[in-house]
Amino acid sequence: MLGLIKYKVELCPEVTGQLLNNGIPLANQLVERSLTYDDEELDSVYTNSEGYFSLPEKSLTSRKPGSIFHEPVVRIIIDLEKDGKIFNLWIGFQHGLKTPKEFKRLLKNLNADLTNDETKHHLINPEDSLDEHFIKSIARWEKQD
Repeated sequence: MLGLIKYKVELCPEVTGQLLNNGIPLANQLVERSLTYDDEELDSVYTNSEGYFSLPEKSLTSRKPGSIFHEPVVRIIIDLEKDGKIFNLWIGFQHGLKTPKEFKRLLKNLNADLTNDETKHHLINPEDSLDEHFIKSIARWEKQD
């Protein structure tokens, strides 16, 4: 019976990272995460004395993916405000019920310096070249072969 089955929707994997300001760890800084599927879910965490932070993975169950008219999309925003300015650690959209492999890899190493310019990153699923995503972030990652 359509509509009775509940599906697991992965909203965001575990997020870990470090915040720096011109190479100096940014302690006691509030990092906020907004996850939007149907409703918006908000959570936040403060960085420790070395600028490190961690947010747990989030998921929910929903009947909506059982509809042929529903296309699951999750908006993920992770940011912070300092001195009246918003710094985007991650702005992106996840299509589907599962978190892309590249999102998981990059969100496990969300290291950013506030002096970095916000950059648009083009992510391609190594297992499916048609599965591509664009995110905006001040974080930087080393290229992996």
